[in-house]
Amino acid sequence: MSAVVQLAQVLDVLQELHIAGGHPEIAEVARFGADGVPGGPSPAGLRIRYVTGSEAYLWGAVWPGETAMPVPEVLPPPSRRAMRAAAFAARLLEAARPAGFRAWELVALPDLGPVGERGKVPLGLRITAADGTSVLLRATAAGGPTVEPDTEPYPDYRIPGTAR
Repeated sequence: MSAVVQLAQVLDVLQELHIAGGHPEIAEVARFGADGVPGGPSPAGLRIRYVTGSEAYLWGAVWPGETAMPVPEVLPPPSRRAMRAAAFAARLLEAARPAGFRAWELVALPDLGPVGERGKVPLGLRITAADGTSVLLRATAAGGPTVEPDTEPYPDYRIPGTAR
């Protein structure tokens, strides 16, 4: 499997999982970008638009020096939209366990994150395909017209078919 196919395949799977997950805060999940491989001038990724008007992006990136992190038991709040998007995507993968993927891990990326937490918060997701090749998706976000809450607005939400 080439890197071109792999990035597109990863994005296809994650788009399907986000839609099937039915999280009440997600209004739309769409693809963007033209690059078939991470690191180009028009990075390919997913845009996740929330009911608040904010957006998160998971896009193919090249970022050396990542540090694996455990998936948190509690999602970061919406006020930390990029971290929340990365952690939610990891949870979706844990629940679905797609056959074409051998592994995935939430990662911190050097020099990224809030002051005092740089390189220590989940802002990426490393996905390894069954053939051993891998793709890094970086998580970024853009604010909407309202301030995002610092508390969980949907405490009763569960990924379909899971206990959490």
